[in-house]
Amino acid sequence: MAKQERHTLNDRVALVFVVLVMVALVLPLICIPFAPHDDEAELQDLAQWPELFVDGQPNINFLSEAGMYFDDHFAFRQEIITANARLFAQGLATSPTDQVVVGSDGWLYYAGTMADYQRTRPMNERTIDNAAYNVAQLQAYANEHGAQFLLMVAPNKNSLYPEHMPYYELPGVGKSNVSRMAEAFAAYDVNTLDLFELLGTDERVLYMKTDTHWNTEGARMAYDAALSALDIAHDDYRNAAVTWDNSFVGDLEAMLYLVDRTPEPVEVYEAAQQFSYTNDAADVEDADISTASQVAGAQGSLVMYRDSFGNALLPFFATQFEQATFTKLVPYNAAVIDQQDADVVIVERAERHLDFFATNPPIMPAREAKEVSADISVETATTVTAEVDGPYLKISGVLDEAYVPQNSAIYVGLMQDDGAVRYYETCRQSVISADGVSIETDYGYVARVSTDEVPEGSFTIQIVVEGETSSCVVASVVSEGM
Repeated sequence: MAKQERHTLNDRVALVFVVLVMVALVLPLICIPFAPHDDEAELQDLAQWPELFVDGQPNINFLSEAGMYFDDHFAFRQEIITANARLFAQGLATSPTDQVVVGSDGWLYYAGTMADYQRTRPMNERTIDNAAYNVAQLQAYANEHGAQFLLMVAPNKNSLYPEHMPYYELPGVGKSNVSRMAEAFAAYDVNTLDLFELLGTDERVLYMKTDTHWNTEGARMAYDAALSALDIAHDDYRNAAVTWDNSFVGDLEAMLYLVDRTPEPVEVYEAAQQFSYTNDAADVEDADISTASQVAGAQGSLVMYRDSFGNALLPFFATQFEQATFTKLVPYNAAVIDQQDADVVIVERAERHLDFFATNPPIMPAREAKEVSADISVETATTVTAEVDGPYLKISGVLDEAYVPQNSAIYVGLMQDDGAVRYYETCRQSVISADGVSIETDYGYVARVSTDEVPEGSFTIQIVVEGETSSCVVASVVSEGM
């Protein structure tokens, strides 16, 4: 009898277990219409409910697409993901996502900075030289058009505050990419601002704990130092009134938690909010922003090429300058400097993106080069492509590196039928491989020649490499004209 009762009890337990499992499986589906869901909290595009028919034909992918929809919309998904993230981050002091590094005392770091922190992806010398050379070209263009130029590199958070990094994430040894790049910028006389020294020696915390970027005070210091370096009179806001925005949610906090995020207070300088947008921009996150200062007597025109670190900088500079343009569009388009009649050009770029200067040469008219000659012509594997690109003839390709001595100059020559040649300086390009991650070659080049300077009819395109002792044509291609 006892044995039969035990079997009955076991059967009931098994039945209850099966029922609970079935309920757990079915509830996320049947509760979809009723469970709360905040689409704006998502950092990805969610799958949409599929159509039964596509172009009048049955959708053969309907079931798989419906499964993708369920994966993105099942009831309580955001709450479950958030609970899992809190278990990992707060209970186990580790991260459930490969985008965020969980540090001590509530500090979060962006995983995209780990290669710099651990020195696991050192740039080669040619990449660094390409980057510095291209910035020097943009600086020369700005100077020739009457504008002051300044480059400011925004440090990675763990470059300034490594003490909160997890103990098991050890810092690398040797020179960092940014220090090596600084030496190259100096060699090309690029006007730079050392924010590592400025921010790193301050005893205050100048970055957000739950965000990738500096806080408003860190941005204020960078703004103040930039205009001081340019010798421009300005309000430094040292004694200005500060209020606090208690609704700011850091980007790293948002990556970890989909709901129940904890805001981090951030300073607001009301005195540095005296500007208006003069284009369709709505806030500092927009990619292309034009502003006008509302301060009486504000002077000057600014063009700032920037990334997300520029969000906190924008109010200070927009209040300072009578008119300003802030752009995240890449590659940098130097035409904006002319269009805005800029007095000042500032390039702000995050430390983790310094190879950008090598892989994305600025869009600008190639500068004509004088006293260039070619001693010899050789057959090489150098490639040449010519195509119309807006107001330019874009000439680009990859050099045969066997014929490119160190510290050589690269020119594009346009030869007319009578043998006359006009030479132009090229920008250098490190070409990204198909995987979108690594660099395939550092021997790319690009020159944009204004179309009104291109010979009519057929002409010959020459690619000239000029070394310390000789120069030679490494490619020669006949163009049938534009």
